[in-house]
Parts: sequence; structure tokens; C-alpha cells
Amino acid sequence: MTLEEELETAVAAAGRHARPGEQPVAVMASEPGGARVFVVALAAGEELAYVAVDHAGAAVADRRLVKDAVSLTALAERAEEVSGATAADQLVAQFRASSEALREAGEGEAAAAAGAVAVAGERLGAAAAGPRAATPVYLDRIAALAGELAAAIEAFIGHAERLGQGLERPTPAAEAAWAALGVAARAGEPGNFARAMTASSGAVEALVADVLDHYRGELGG
Repeated sequence: MTLEEELETAVAAAGRHARPGEQPVAVMASEPGGARVFVVALAAGEELAYVAVDHAGAAVADRRLVKDAVSLTALAERAEEVSGATAADQLVAQFRASSEALREAGEGEAAAAAGAVAVAGERLGAAAAGPRAATPVYLDRIAALAGELAAAIEAFIGHAERLGQGLERPTPAAEAAWAALGVAARAGEPGNFARAMTASSGAVEALVADVLDHYRGELGG
């Protein structure tokens, strides 16, 4: 069974634990301690409740396992935001366009640097694309790819600064370079990945508390 099929099965199972009027609206797979758990959000209007189900569709009753599954899920989603993975398509498109414009302007080295950013963004986007399970290995992979993207952007910044020096009016090459950097600035914080992830601990703890307070099932342990 593929992960996509497992997610569909988990959503169906979560529906059996929902109260009248609640419908599954989101699901995320995680593997705290190697055990796959599916965290499902249930909505009734604007109110949200949650249930975590195992591979057999049973509601998880181990409080610690639920907490770990939710934490890992939240960290994975935050990692994708911080790294730039959620904006990878836009980042790649802009840097490829800028690379072409720079090459046409005779700025071969700057064009190559822009192309390197596009390649790094493409690798990051591919890693986060489609159904995936939140695991420590996945978090490490996103962190490593964020580092690659940050290094590529940093190398490109040097070219952008050089192209913009001493100009009263920006040249087409300078405009292409700074347009790319504008997109990069809005894409995330890959160069500040570890610090941004640490800063998100409070939000993760708040989500865990909310899930436990609105959990559809008995929790022990």
C-alpha cells in the first residue's frame, strides 16, 4: 500500500471516531519512534478536533505517542515553510528566468550562480512534494537542502551586489538579479533554518496542547 493509500485509509478510519457533524479535513503521517501514526484534523464549522490513528485504524490511546506524533508533524510543516520548500516552484521559476536574462546580458558567472539557486530550490521542492511522512530523517533532509539553498543564494548575492554598484539607473542585468533576490527574500529563511526552527518550539507546544484538549478518544499514559 502506498503512503497516499494509507492516508486515505486513515481519513476513513478517523471518521469513525468523529462526533456528529465533524468531518476529516486534513491528515499527516508521522513516525515517532518508528511507529507510523496518522494525525487527522476533524472540523465542525470553525471548530477543530483531532484524532490520531494507527495502521489498523484504531485511535491511538498513548498520550506520549500522540504528543510525539503531533510535534513531529508540526515540525515538518514548519521546516517546509522555513526552508523555502513551500515556495520552491516560484523560487525556481524566478531564478531560471533571471539566469536566462543574465546570460543574455553577458553575465555568464551571475547566470550560472542564479542557475545554481534554481537547482537547489528544485531539489528542495522535490523532497517536500507529494505525500510524505514526518520523520527525523525527513527533518534532517530538509535541513540539509535548506543549507544548500542558503549557500547558493549567498553566492548569488555577491553577483547581485556587484551588478548594482555605482549605477544611477539599474541595468537589465541588475534588475534581473534583484528581482530574483526579492523572491528569495519572501520564500523563507533557509539561511536561518536552525534558529527559526528553535523559535517555533512555543507554537509546536501550543498545537500539542490544543490537540490533547480536543482529542477524540481516550488517552492514557
